[in-house]
Order: sequence, then C-alpha cells, then structure tokens
Amino acid sequence: MADISSTPPVNGWRPVGLFGESVAEEPPRAEPGGGSKQGGPAKRRSRAWAKWGKRAASALAFAAALAVPVQASARGLIRDSEIERTLQMMIQPIFKAAGLPSDRVRLFIVQENTLNAFVAAGNNMFFHTGLLQQLETPEELIGVMAHETGHVQAGHFVQRVEAVRTLSTASLLATLVGIGAAAAGGGSAGAGIIQGGNRVLTRNLLRFTRGQETGADALAVQYMTKANVDPSGMLAVLRRLGEAQAVFLSNVDPYALSHPLSTQRIAALEKSVAASPALGARVSEDIRYWHGRMRAKLDGFLSPAGSGPSTFYGDPELDLYRRAIALHRAPRPDEAIAAVDKLIQMRPNDPFYWELKGQFLFESGRGPKAVQPYERATRLAPNEPLIAAGLGRSLLTVGTPAANKRALRVLERAAVADPFDPGLRRPLADAYARNGQEGMAAVVTAERLVLGGRIPDAHRQAQRAKALLPAGSPGWIRADDVLTVRAR
Repeated sequence: MADISSTPPVNGWRPVGLFGESVAEEPPRAEPGGGSKQGGPAKRRSRAWAKWGKRAASALAFAAALAVPVQASARGLIRDSEIERTLQMMIQPIFKAAGLPSDRVRLFIVQENTLNAFVAAGNNMFFHTGLLQQLETPEELIGVMAHETGHVQAGHFVQRVEAVRTLSTASLLATLVGIGAAAAGGGSAGAGIIQGGNRVLTRNLLRFTRGQETGADALAVQYMTKANVDPSGMLAVLRRLGEAQAVFLSNVDPYALSHPLSTQRIAALEKSVAASPALGARVSEDIRYWHGRMRAKLDGFLSPAGSGPSTFYGDPELDLYRRAIALHRAPRPDEAIAAVDKLIQMRPNDPFYWELKGQFLFESGRGPKAVQPYERATRLAPNEPLIAAGLGRSLLTVGTPAANKRALRVLERAAVADPFDPGLRRPLADAYARNGQEGMAAVVTAERLVLGGRIPDAHRQAQRAKALLPAGSPGWIRADDVLTVRAR
C-alpha cells in the first residue's frame, strides 16, 4: 500500500502517528514589531476559547492515554472531511437503534491495509482503511459498525480493563498487540508475540473476550434489524474472516484469538440473521453512492500511484474521481485539475469536489489560487472544520497582512470546532506568529509537541508561552495544562 506521507500534507491526508506528527521544536516567530506580552482574547471570543481550552485539555488527556511516538507507528490516522461524513451517515442509524447519543462515540480512520476495526479507550472506534476499501457493500460495513457498537453499548472495553487490571502495562500491551496481529491475519507473528507473554493470563482474558464477541454479534443483529439494514452483510464479513483465519489457524493456539472460532460464530449468526425481519432490506441509494465515493477516494490516494485500470467501479463519476486523484499523485497537476473541474461540472454544489480542487492547487504549489475553491467549499459546508483548515492554510500562502489576519480567524474557528485535529496546529501557530502573537504560537506548538509524544520539547514551549502570556489567561492555562502531561 502506498504511503501517503509521500504526498504533501494538507486537509488531513497526512498520516500521523496516533495523535502526533514529526514537528520542529521551535514555533514560528512573530513579525518584527510584535509585542512580547499579549493581552487576553476579546470578550466576544473568550467564551469560545474557554470552551476550546476544555476540549483541548480533553484531547491532550486522550492523546496521553493512547498516543505512541511517531517512529513507533508504521501507519497513522487519516483525517478527511468527506470520508468522516460518510462514516457518520452510515453509523448514525445504528447509534439510534442502540440508544447511543450521536456524539458519544468518536470515529477514527487508521491507515492500515488490513480487514480490521476495533474499539479502544471506551468510546473510540477505529476503522482500518483496508476494511473501508475491501468491503464492497454498505451493508457489510454497517454490519461491522453494528458489531463494534455492540461492544461500546455493552461496556466491553471497561470490562476488559477490569479483568486485566493486575497486569503491568507492558505485559498487557504485548498481549493485545499479539492478539491484534493474529486476528488481523498476522499468523505466526501474532502467535509468537503471544507465546512470549503470560499464556495463562492470555487464555483467561480471551475466554472472557470470546463471550463478548458473541454478545456483540447478537446486539449487532438487533441494531441492524431496528435500523432496517440487512444483517446478512455482517454474516458475509464473518465468512470472509473465516476464510482468512483458516490460512493460519493450525499455527495459532485457539485460545490466542480475539474472536471466537469463525465457524462457531457463523453458525450462531446464521440463525439470528435468518430470523431478522430486515433480511433482504436495501440501504438508500444515497448511502450506497457515498459508500462508493469513499472507496474510490481511498483507492485513489492509497493505491500505488499510476496503478489500476482507468475504469474500476463501472460508474463514470467514481472512475473519474479515482482517476483525478491518481493524476494528482503522478504528479500531473494540470490534468488532475481538469479532471476535478469535470467532477464539479457534474455536481456544482458538492463541497468536497471544491475542497479537492483547493487541495490539488495547494499541493501543486499554487496556494493563492486555492483560496477561491476553498472559499466555495466552506460556503457549501460551513460546519466542516477540516475544509476551513484548508482555507486557512491557503490564505497563509498569500502573504499579505490582511490574508494573515483572515487566516488566523479561520484557523481559530476550525480549532474551536475540532481540537482533535493534530495537523491544524502547525498552520495555526504560523498564523499566530504572523500576527505578532508569539505567546499563542508557543502554546499551540507545545500542544502539537505533546500530541507527538515529545514531552520535554513540549514543556519548554509551554514554559515559554507562560512567560509571554498574562497569568490566568486562557492561553496561559492551556500552557499550564501541557506541563501536567508527563513522559512515560
């Protein structure tokens, strides 16, 4: 699978280590003439920034719980406004059927070419790009979503933590990494990791886990039935997993599997699926369309550049979408922009096609020309902070004081709306510096460093920010929060 890191970073198509990225230690410096001490934000913005500060602290705490250093992660997280919207569209009926608030669970996309999804740290759901690309129907993906929602609703993550609370962090990590490798098809690699740990504890943990998986299957059928989605999609996925499992099953201790043996699960699931009133139901054409677009976009960005046929999905629009991205990565920028212009002609009010044009222009070194398509995209989708972040980045390339001021306003609003976007902090720090706010540039740089696991560097920037900012101001408090994070 191609590594997106070869593509210039923009819009979230930048792989990051879990909640982190490789960054420079120093923030941008303010333009000459900027003051060294800064007052607090205007009153009309202070409440929003106070709210953002709380959410940023939550993001930092979450990152501290989950993050690994960039160099320790072969792949990372992908942020993309269109794909995230598609996943939300598909999962919301399942959340409603399960009685979950729509904003309780956060969805993350992991750049990894394996058929896998999992729940971590309670209410955080992760989907591998391999899963999103390889599942050919929306019913199959919704089946996986329903299964993972069953884990969330049943509190299985909390139960697992309680079951193994006596394990050391290192032992637990080694066990879970081995389980994940085996379940994802890693075969002997996963088995070897598990064999190196405590086999008795592993068996006890996985005996507990197998019951949870069966329970999540049953809940998933209930949710899909209530949402009127054909649950046979989940059955198809399980059969596919069974075929993959058969390849390496003979080399792996049956207790060392994070799921029950697939033949047993299939037998139980077949009965419940056959009895479901939703059997044979068809999702809306709207969901089917956006699911196809998601797969085309992922294929365009993640398949080796220039590979694959020009017609792939049998739909002229989706094939052109995939082709436009492939041309951009070739790189053949003029042809890529011409292709995306054709897509815009097909759907002139589609914010994501306008966003894509802005991305192509920005990444091909034409940042000022990217402003207009990004502006159009933000007007069509005003509540998409990742698109707004693209506009802010393109405004910074204009280089005028007016554009710098506008970029700061746009990027601040995007940060308030989405404090979990690690890629936003570099341009935001740059915007603060260009507007003479070195203290805030240092705060944002400190937060970026801590999310990348560079705690000592983050502490240095936080101390610098506290020296520049008024004591007790929102920025000063955020810098102080960074100082509470300790290196592991």
